[in-house]
Amino acid sequence: MDSKTLTDIVADKTGRSKTEIQNLIDCLAVEVAETLKEGDSITIPSVGSFEPRKRLERVSVHPTTGKRLLIPPKLSVVFKPSSLLKQKIREIKGL
Repeated sequence: MDSKTLTDIVADKTGRSKTEIQNLIDCLAVEVAETLKEGDSITIPSVGSFEPRKRLERVSVHPTTGKRLLIPPKLSVVFKPSSLLKQKIREIKGL
């Protein structure tokens, strides 16, 4: 599902304008990104939690040249779905 489809569905279900919903989704994305950038995790009830993880610096080997490369440390994001979300997915699949 893309952003436009999500915006349309939420706008139809809530009775709000598509522009208003798009602004809400954009604000949510910005706040989640800022929170993760600060190193804090964020939990969205009945959806799950987003947690920042620091990947350490490591050495890699280029497959064709055999040259060793130093890959710098970086921040990645891990998503853990809530048990309620897992349960809803199981119900939809009929498992």
